[in-house]
Amino acid sequence: MSWPTFWSKPPKQSWKTALLWPMGKLVCWFAARRLKRFKRKGPKKTTNAQVVVVGNIIVGGSGKTPFIQWFGKQLSEHGLKFGIVSRGYGGQSRVWPQWVTEHSDPTMVGDEPVLLAQSLHCPVAVSPNRPEAIALLESKYDLDVIISDDGLQHYKMARDIEIVMMDSKRLLGNGFCLPAGPLRESKRRLALVDFVVWNGGEVSELASETSTIMKLVPQHFRSVANPKMVLPISSFRHEKTNAMAGIGNPQRFFNTLSELGIDAEVTPFEDHKVFQPSDFDAFESTKPLLMTEKDAVKCRAFAQPNWWYLEVQPMCPATFAHQLFHKLGHYDFTI
Repeated sequence: MSWPTFWSKPPKQSWKTALLWPMGKLVCWFAARRLKRFKRKGPKKTTNAQVVVVGNIIVGGSGKTPFIQWFGKQLSEHGLKFGIVSRGYGGQSRVWPQWVTEHSDPTMVGDEPVLLAQSLHCPVAVSPNRPEAIALLESKYDLDVIISDDGLQHYKMARDIEIVMMDSKRLLGNGFCLPAGPLRESKRRLALVDFVVWNGGEVSELASETSTIMKLVPQHFRSVANPKMVLPISSFRHEKTNAMAGIGNPQRFFNTLSELGIDAEVTPFEDHKVFQPSDFDAFESTKPLLMTEKDAVKCRAFAQPNWWYLEVQPMCPATFAHQLFHKLGHYDFTI
């Protein structure tokens, strides 16, 4: 979701923050109470696989999907079998749990699960009740690791490792819980998880023993209609383009295009939007339209020949990979 402006302002500069502060305190208190109950009397683990939750404490996009792509690739390269569970946010299906494949309809099961199935070629199961999705995975596969896409606050699900994603630009906003600020729970939660991964930023400023930096490195553009068609990263540098993004923080994508020297007229959409062909009527058809890979998943069925998505490669330091694999109990990790 897009942040209201006052979420990014110092508390004393916004009357809205002051007005909503009592409700924010109540949300923080309730979240802390739920966590305390979970720590004291949480559900028993029903799987032998290591369950790794990749979530966040703020609303809006923080880079969970690219991090899971990086993590899944690391697991594959080291011979570990893994699967993914997700809520299937935005999916309109009435039947849960269910499998997600690279050919699934994102309007039924959610855009991010389809993207992960396409990019990682691993089993993916979705359900608002994640233990049901885990049970579905285990009914067919013997897995070493199960990654939960989001679900940090989904306390019906037992877990072994918690990883929190943070946006290095937005940080914690004004530091208040919803609706006074962007936090789902108190910032004190960061000290209780296993790892914090900052999406962007400088290592010297943000990295620590339990935190690291993830960089998203632009690779090339792919055709939305035909992903086998690839253009170099410099292809649109001297061309007028349109750009759209329906992700948690569209401005991050638009900033990336600007850094690549691309002059784009930008249009943000809400996160998880179900796109229709009519949503693109306002775009000038003669200009190339640039988007994210997550958006491309939902636009492929009606994509025009001059629609392209930016493919990025998520990268985390090898030292962090060592720490994470050690936590998983996989001690023979090699670069």
